[in-house]
Amino acid sequence: MTFSLYRASRSARLTVTVPDGSTVTVENLRANEGFRLAFEATRTMDENPGEFKVSAWNLPPDALAAINASQIRSADDLDAMLVDATLGPTVAADGTDALSAGFAIVELEAGYDGQVSRVFRAIGASCSTDTADGDTTFITTIVAAEDLDGQLLGYPSCTFLAGTPTIEVLTELRRAAGLGPGNATPAQMQALLGASRIDAPYHVSGGQAIERIRSLLQYLRLRWFVDDRELWLCGRDEVPTPGGVPPWVVDEVGELDLLKGRPSLVDGGRVRLTTMLTPRLKVGRLVNLTEGGLSLYAQGLAPSVAQVVRAQVKPGLYRLDSITHTGDTGDAGGNWSSVLTLRPTVGTTAP
Repeated sequence: MTFSLYRASRSARLTVTVPDGSTVTVENLRANEGFRLAFEATRTMDENPGEFKVSAWNLPPDALAAINASQIRSADDLDAMLVDATLGPTVAADGTDALSAGFAIVELEAGYDGQVSRVFRAIGASCSTDTADGDTTFITTIVAAEDLDGQLLGYPSCTFLAGTPTIEVLTELRRAAGLGPGNATPAQMQALLGASRIDAPYHVSGGQAIERIRSLLQYLRLRWFVDDRELWLCGRDEVPTPGGVPPWVVDEVGELDLLKGRPSLVDGGRVRLTTMLTPRLKVGRLVNLTEGGLSLYAQGLAPSVAQVVRAQVKPGLYRLDSITHTGDTGDAGGNWSSVLTLRPTVGTTAP
């Protein structure tokens, strides 16, 4: 008789970069040898930047002091931080402006057997530490915002003449928001809208850049969302585009990990399923739900073929609309998984 272990050990690493550029690293990479870490992160095809949460147990005093020193604890503290901060039409997408303004950069990586990939990277966070048992166990919880510096430090100030290409306006606004280009390029905009230009002079002075982006794009025949501090553009569902851009980001097709339960159908014909933790999957892309991936009964770790048939979920290509990663290195029977919401695609077949 042969036995095998599939990804036996949970692994996680928390890295906090504080304003002076130094880093605090807390990890638990193998066989629960390290600090206990728990997290929850949801990524969606949403216009709003994400917010994530991670907790760490019994951090050493020096690490806790460094993290606490760089966190915003009240509105008064935030006002004080911004007094000497430079507000401008561009916020660095890599977070360097945030560090100089006193914000921290929080990154969480997770996976199995010492191999980790990014769950989230966020700039700007709030931190609290409470006792869990009234005695010696302390839990430090960090709630991190993906683009807090872009919302607070970005000050869009520009004027565009009538006839300016829409992509030029969008580029200036996303830079003020501290967002990377993603796929918001002239070629992508041309494929989505054709020769799109603003039809009247457009002046921006102040306000949150992300709201300016929303105002600029809300009536156009495209969909946009923010993920991993990048701006992404794709088509709308069932809305034709000049370049035939589909309602998803054309990128590498993702492959699902082992399922941890029977898939279910939810609102609008969407599919919800739970897999082993899979941070590498990106929202807005296609994932391949294969016959073999759906069954995997041979490993005894996923639904049987009969269960999949009862769920009425067909193999094929689906768009990943949202994904929630949850995990806790110290809870052997708890969550260490990804919950996916998938939308069936039309006119697309698996390779």
